[in-house]
Amino acid sequence: MTSASATDLPSYSSLVGRRILILCIAAFLLCVSFFIDITNGPGKFPNATILEILFDKASHGLRMEVIVWDFRLPIAVTAVLVGAMLSIAGAQMQTILNNPLAEPFTLGVSSAASFGASLAIVLGWSLIPNVGHLIVTVNAFIFALGTCAFLLLATRLKGVGSETIVLFGIAIFFIFNAALAMMQYMASEDQLSRIVFWMMGSLTRASWPKIGLGSLLLLIVIPICLFRSWQLTALRMGEENALSMGVDVSRLRIEMLIIISILAATAVAFVGTVGFVGLVGPHIARMIVGEDQRFFLPLSAVTGALMMSLTSILSKMITPGILYPIGIITALIGVPVFISVILSTRRNRLS
Repeated sequence: MTSASATDLPSYSSLVGRRILILCIAAFLLCVSFFIDITNGPGKFPNATILEILFDKASHGLRMEVIVWDFRLPIAVTAVLVGAMLSIAGAQMQTILNNPLAEPFTLGVSSAASFGASLAIVLGWSLIPNVGHLIVTVNAFIFALGTCAFLLLATRLKGVGSETIVLFGIAIFFIFNAALAMMQYMASEDQLSRIVFWMMGSLTRASWPKIGLGSLLLLIVIPICLFRSWQLTALRMGEENALSMGVDVSRLRIEMLIIISILAATAVAFVGTVGFVGLVGPHIARMIVGEDQRFFLPLSAVTGALMMSLTSILSKMITPGILYPIGIITALIGVPVFISVILSTRRNRLS
């Protein structure tokens, strides 16, 4: 028994080493994509010039400082932050619902948050009084939280499986999309343009205050998720197994529900509705490192951030001088992955 354990130790250590190496490679690819994103945009400048401005704002004059630090860099950083937030939210939603198809967009959470934002934009309604300029963000957060709570309650209904939860999510998606269409019909020209921004997703409203808030949020959320990593891994093995290991499943789900709501609402508040990032990021991470949350969660964050960064690059390259909505591009990428997950899940159940 001792010799078997001694034999298993090197193999486990090499497995952990490989997963750490994968994380490092993914982080390196993200850094490369991030730099390419900064170097792309209207006006072609040498990469060396961009690099010098990143380290010294005033090295090439006020014009270049404004281009890099006020336009390109906030967009590139926001893409990374939003991608990480949506991917972590998708990973946690898949874990607590035990459903590989779950993510804020496919289960209607993003649509609900967008509708909450549209209520503030068109009617000026605030679900919490006296929030001032935060009315749009607060409404988006509350609607996201309410939708997540509804989905969590639905999992407790007798006879409700993972497929039914997806159907509930699709129903929520269409309900709030219909409500959004009503808000569009009622909106003025300026209000309509703001609602379209939410529905299509855009990085053009990136700003340093939003980046500061998003960075602070991730600095708080990621350690909490990593601290709960063994409990989340146990939950992925089944609720009964998790309970037998001493995991307070109800409390864990409530904690993750709050985190999902905050992440999804904040991401929607920053860039509008962006679909499938929370599906593609975790799906790729799960294929590479499995269900061990110590590696699955960080890799999900990095792959989601990488997907959004690459999307930001594509949005600038399709037509030079025009920044396409990122929601269109993520949908084109995410739909094939969504279909592949459905087919693979079906094959696993038939085998």
